[in-house]
Amino acid sequence: MVLKTIYIVRHGYRENWLPEDQQRDSPLGDNESDPLLAPHGVEQAHELADYISDKLEPKPELIFSSPFYRCIETIEPTAKKLGLKIYLDRGLGEWYRRSRSHIPEPATIDVLSQYFAALSDEWLPETVVPSLEGEEEDELLERCRLFWEKFIPKVESLYPQVTSVILVTHAALKIALGMSLMGYQNTREFLRVEHGGDGVSTRIQASTCSLDRYEKNTNGWVMTMNGNTEFLSAGPEMNWHFATAQFEAGSKEDIEARKKAAQVANARPCT
Repeated sequence: MVLKTIYIVRHGYRENWLPEDQQRDSPLGDNESDPLLAPHGVEQAHELADYISDKLEPKPELIFSSPFYRCIETIEPTAKKLGLKIYLDRGLGEWYRRSRSHIPEPATIDVLSQYFAALSDEWLPETVVPSLEGEEEDELLERCRLFWEKFIPKVESLYPQVTSVILVTHAALKIALGMSLMGYQNTREFLRVEHGGDGVSTRIQASTCSLDRYEKNTNGWVMTMNGNTEFLSAGPEMNWHFATAQFEAGSKEDIEARKKAAQVANARPCT
């Protein structure tokens, strides 16, 4: 059998987006680059798990996650409900620009297994390892293209009975993975009609814990669910896109820019 359905979800709301006096220390010692989920993000993770286990069809048969803590924490409730292991792949890891002063490297599976019992090393070696020098947008898209080139045949070879998988990743990756899977050459393009867009205004949505679905047909992979948050009690939050964001998703600069934009919006007189 061949892979027919791919789900991609962004991690939940991060702890380091809260006021400093509400933040806990990450067990991995890096609150900025590898934070926990905030309590709200944990709630989102459980809402996601309930939706996947109760309503989503077809159900994912394998789970793959970025090795960053917040992604594993996001999908752990789903793994428990479905009775599945979690496979890590650095190809799904966070995007960092080349201009960043420090490129974080995720913890190893040996370290992460101390905190997450469902992790499995059966997927090793990973498909792609991102450059520790950072990536420009075109390099990220190429990473994702190479990821699919290796990932799909590997799944179909190792797990020939599996037709549906779910990937847990980050905002920029959620977009770049989807665009490369559908054959786009730029992360900033609008989606064509056959992918659920109108060619002039629709892009992949990447709010926290939002869920995308891609299905394979005779013409390739098509998007049949874009940024679904119907299962989240608070709806879409912290949406991000290459075309509208000046900073890396979730970074301090991103959060500060969002705060300033909100202050400006709130200061505008009513008309």
